[in-house]
Amino acid sequence: MKKFLYKIAIYTFFILLIGNGIAFLSLYVLGKSQLYKNQFVKNGVTTTHFDYVVLGSSTGLTTLDTKLIDKKLQTSGLNISMDDTSLSSHYLMLQYFLSLGKSTKQLILCVTPGDIHNSTVELNNNDYRFLTEVQDTLIYNYYNRLEVKGLKVLTYSKYFPILGVSYYNNELFYPSIYAFLKPNKRNRFDEKGNYTYPQIENNLYDTKLATSRPQFNNPSFLKIKKLCEENKIELIVYQSPIYRTVVEFPSINEFKIINHSTILPEDLFYDNIHVNSKGRDFCTLAFCEELKK
Repeated sequence: MKKFLYKIAIYTFFILLIGNGIAFLSLYVLGKSQLYKNQFVKNGVTTTHFDYVVLGSSTGLTTLDTKLIDKKLQTSGLNISMDDTSLSSHYLMLQYFLSLGKSTKQLILCVTPGDIHNSTVELNNNDYRFLTEVQDTLIYNYYNRLEVKGLKVLTYSKYFPILGVSYYNNELFYPSIYAFLKPNKRNRFDEKGNYTYPQIENNLYDTKLATSRPQFNNPSFLKIKKLCEENKIELIVYQSPIYRTVVEFPSINEFKIINHSTILPEDLFYDNIHVNSKGRDFCTLAFCEELKK
């Protein structure tokens, strides 16, 4: 019996050792690619200083086209938005961007009313994409602080990468194989960080006209604001169009707010919170006019 248990222990040890080795290699390969936005910012962006960066979730990713802004205003910008995230991830992305030695004059922070109003800070669905940098104290502390339920899969991946890679295998392990073959391939964004939804039939659901009056309660927003002040970055809050919803922000003099919640014709929506390709051009041009003021 002892001999049997001993063999089981030995086999388990080597299985874990090999598994951790494969997981470490997966994260290493992915970390050297440009597949996800944080790897793109690190490996695919050679410019160190920008006139502005656009930061947000999927609405930031798809509403403002930095290439069109640069063409109209003769500027240099970058979109560092990442889909399926919230202000806690935006704060992390801004910290990470600055930690790479990059800088910007302006931050265009694309917000949503619910996120701005939410006082709870939590992990987001796509935060696993930072696992390639889990050895970085900034990333590790973010995971350790916000991963509060169950086994800390992301946090403990610093020591046992098999945890994160096996848990997020479809998003990390298989993409790492693809990244090995095509390290410069980007996941649904162009060379300036932008993405657009296609010009197809609207995916809208009927709603009555609504009004949202969010307050700036989110702790991560306040941290972003402070980080901008510390780095002498002008903060501009941008509200993208929302289908049949009027967003009313409180009067604030500390930073500029560009509120485009109601400017978009209904046929230029992709769904209730995203614009289509023509809608993106419409919003971008309107945004450029606001910046000129």
